[in-house]
Amino acid sequence: MSLKIGIVVSRFNEEYTEALLQSTLKELKGKAVTAVVRVPGAYEIPLQVQRLARSKKFDAVIALGVIWQGQTSHAGEIGRAVTDSLMRISLETSVPVIHQVLGIKSDAEARARTMGKKLNRGIEAAHAALEMATVNRSKIIFQKGI
Repeated sequence: MSLKIGIVVSRFNEEYTEALLQSTLKELKGKAVTAVVRVPGAYEIPLQVQRLARSKKFDAVIALGVIWQGQTSHAGEIGRAVTDSLMRISLETSVPVIHQVLGIKSDAEARARTMGKKLNRGIEAAHAALEMATVNRSKIIFQKGI
């Protein structure tokens, strides 16, 4: 069974988003066919995720981005809008959308979550996409008494 995974990645904060993308691609290598769409920033991610999900060519779509949490509410508003949109897209299309648009507070946190081994969200995104794509393709079996 060949899985197809779409990835939408923000160029903003490119040092970190590129690290996320490379970790994701490395983890998916040999396990899934991937397509990558790059967008300017996190706010632009949902539109392209929606386009990929509606195409019905992908078993799952991964959203990768980094939002710096600052002194104003702007980052929180962007994060909430992206999160709500990604969930809606997944529910409306029945295509799993893996949300790894990260809210980051420091350079150390950004490096740990995008470049590290233990908390690398790119690796986690790949694992979640593969698992959800497989679950989504499987038949639902009903058992009596459950």
